[in-house]
Amino acid sequence: MSTALYSAVSGLLANQQRLDVIGNNIANVNTTGYRASRTLFQEQISQTIKGASAPSTTSGGTNAVQVGLGTQVSTIDINFSQGSLQTTGFESDLAIQGRGFFVLASVDGNAYFYSRDGSFSLNSEGELIDPATGLYVQGYMADGSGYIDTNLGITDLVIPVGGTSIVRATENVTMSGNLNSEAAAGDTVERSMAVYDSLGTQRDIRITFTKTANTNEWTWAASTTDPDVNTIAGTGTITFTADGAVSSVTATTVTVDFVDTNPSLPTDPFVFDVDFGAVTQLADLSDVVVQDQDGLARGVLESFSVADDGTINGVFSNGLTRVLGQVALANFSNEGGLVRYGQNLFIPSSNSGVAQIGVAKTGGRGELAGGVLESSNVDLGREFSELIITQRAYQANARTVTAADTLLQETVNLVR
Repeated sequence: MSTALYSAVSGLLANQQRLDVIGNNIANVNTTGYRASRTLFQEQISQTIKGASAPSTTSGGTNAVQVGLGTQVSTIDINFSQGSLQTTGFESDLAIQGRGFFVLASVDGNAYFYSRDGSFSLNSEGELIDPATGLYVQGYMADGSGYIDTNLGITDLVIPVGGTSIVRATENVTMSGNLNSEAAAGDTVERSMAVYDSLGTQRDIRITFTKTANTNEWTWAASTTDPDVNTIAGTGTITFTADGAVSSVTATTVTVDFVDTNPSLPTDPFVFDVDFGAVTQLADLSDVVVQDQDGLARGVLESFSVADDGTINGVFSNGLTRVLGQVALANFSNEGGLVRYGQNLFIPSSNSGVAQIGVAKTGGRGELAGGVLESSNVDLGREFSELIITQRAYQANARTVTAADTLLQETVNLVR
């Protein structure tokens, strides 16, 4: 009877631990990125009352007679199945679809933590952080041209919204419209164009078209009154066919040399091409205009977005976009070997394997979604079912204790 009593007590303790796990799962049903746990039992050692015997000439053999000595918790596993995704509208919120963990670093960079919770934000320095812990989100930063070298290793991700600028110097100008075929030799047509140098400064350039003595020929020349310009070179001849289309252009390049006294001047020389292919010479007014130019003035980083491979694309006020960096993800040979650290964080253990850090959509890592968070993967229906089963198991073990106690009391009463 004492064996039954101790076995029932072990059942009470085991089911109490299972109830603790279920309660924690239910408590975290709304915790971002939370991973549910499950409790598994195993029997404890069994007492052998009589051993087994082999078949003989007088017996067909007997099985061993054993009495179990209760149960115990064998393991509490973490369920790493995918949680549902919820759109938040915050550009800094990230969610992983598939395997992988965000990599978070301590302030001194000497400790790394791993999480499925992507509720990140930018601090006052433009660094991407986990606001609940203050840990820094890790990834790969791009250089000034937007190139990412993953061989340089992970670092803190910096997205300086409002604190960084980008320009694009003019490289190509397109002109279109008409030059009057009835113009007399020596007649001129002037058009101004706004182009941008390597610092994003607008430079006003004048293109002067001059009709030559040749019926189907005009010359063009570039000039400017900009005080920062030392010299400007750009001239050529445009020849038209009898149908008024451009037949040939002898030169299309404009070269601007700036004065040397101002150290803040842009790249010198400033060179761009002018495309006259859409200009015509027909019997009408001269209405040639600048159709397009590909330069842009200074733009400030206004927002960003994260692609499914973790690439962070900055959007600037002048319409340009540039790659700023890439979010890193970590994978483990055995996710179940990770240890909960609290605050939605995991740390490796001797059974998880080392972190295999890289980018999304490579090495078995999942893909990222921006403006989205992953919900807890707790299944309330399953948890309530397990809760009922655990409650009944606890009650049954308690009843066994009561029954064993009654029998022991009867045994004690035998001596009266």
